[in-house]
Amino acid sequence: MAEPFSFFLITDTHIFARALGTQGEAFEKFDKYGSTCHKASGALFDAAAKLMLNDGECNTVLVCGDISDNGQYLSNIEASGRLKALQDGGKRLIAITATHDYTSDGRYPDRVIDSFSFDGGSVVPARGTKRSELDGFYGQFGKDGALSVHADSGSYCVQLQEGYRLLCLNDDGDGVICGYSSSCMDWIHENITEAQAAGDFIFAMTHHPVVPPSPVFPLVSKRDMLKDYEAVADTFAKWGLTLIFTGHTHVQCIRSRKTPCGRTFYDVGTGALVSYPVPVRKVEISQDTVKIKTLFPETFEMDSKIYSVSEYTKKRFDSTVYGAIDGARHDIDRLAAVLNGLSIGRKGIDKHKILVKIAGFTADKITVGAADRILLLHSGVRKIKKVKLKDLLADCFRGFYAGERFVKENSEEHRFLRALTAKGVKIAVKAKLKTSGGNPQETALAILDSIVLPPEINPNNTVIKLDT
Repeated sequence: MAEPFSFFLITDTHIFARALGTQGEAFEKFDKYGSTCHKASGALFDAAAKLMLNDGECNTVLVCGDISDNGQYLSNIEASGRLKALQDGGKRLIAITATHDYTSDGRYPDRVIDSFSFDGGSVVPARGTKRSELDGFYGQFGKDGALSVHADSGSYCVQLQEGYRLLCLNDDGDGVICGYSSSCMDWIHENITEAQAAGDFIFAMTHHPVVPPSPVFPLVSKRDMLKDYEAVADTFAKWGLTLIFTGHTHVQCIRSRKTPCGRTFYDVGTGALVSYPVPVRKVEISQDTVKIKTLFPETFEMDSKIYSVSEYTKKRFDSTVYGAIDGARHDIDRLAAVLNGLSIGRKGIDKHKILVKIAGFTADKITVGAADRILLLHSGVRKIKKVKLKDLLADCFRGFYAGERFVKENSEEHRFLRALTAKGVKIAVKAKLKTSGGNPQETALAILDSIVLPPEINPNNTVIKLDT
């Protein structure tokens, strides 16, 4: 019987080379649209690296893609250097790349992502990274010592220790729609079969989610799911692969799917290291049991100053909600930029600007009690009536992404949010806005519950019993 295997996992480090410019009007405008801490990205990675280096139990670190900020050549130099420093400190690094790590791919000439730097008030072109150059940066972290490599996708399989193998699946697809080709699926099946024949437990990591973090995710951002994700999950489970680690969404979550073959497929999604709450997964696998803990660095150093990781990143994260509300009131372009970071398009914003402005003004100024009274919600709020609506929304939004959901079923917060959602659906129907098929109110309330209520599986600390 193989000894238990333990490892750390981090994802979406989005390391931004500060040599690209972190001061001036242009950078400030770029940096304020979202929760990503561009300026502190390297320092946050260093804090997480220190946490892992101080832990003597795990000698392996998995990195699940989007290592650099946006494919800038300088960012890849800096990111790979930081991985190398962690490796030199005694950890074995195993990494995959994703679409944020390169700007162009010769196979797909239409996929060209702009690479830029900042100089005062100007955005200046910067050297990007070709996909073919990525192995030069990151091949040393796992791929160069692989048991098997799928040449076209760059996916590979590694022996972690006796009794354990890992499929490192690059899901870039065509650079726009992310998924696996038929030849890659054949290669995956071959490696699963070989591992099983050898008596090895095999699991996988890929970048894009295979099980949605919420039912709302495929509705607003299906392109950010793995292509044919349900069919892929069902196929993997049928082949005997029931555990995968993913990133991309920046949501700290653990989801499951009961597949037709009877096995449950688990997708362990990990939040971005470059955003609140800066999670580091610590995992132990033993036969059919997976123990998952989440660790968080407490402080980081930047520009010779010590910052609280939680306070710094929480403030930046909440600026997403407050920035969206402010944008709805005063600056539609800012609102669109914030929502684009959440993979929500602009079309609906431009079509209903007046409603958007009214919603923004209301959310900014009104308290929960006032909203309940004015909208005739009758949800029975007493303890939270003086809470500002925007603060409640910020707490719920942050709780969903960070795996820190605080709303309890039938609590004042829950009753109010359900009543507010139901009222919003009624207004949308009367205004003849596009809604989902079936009963739009039931759908909206189910989505709300999936976002604000505690999930079935604890997103940060749990024990999973796998189907064999």
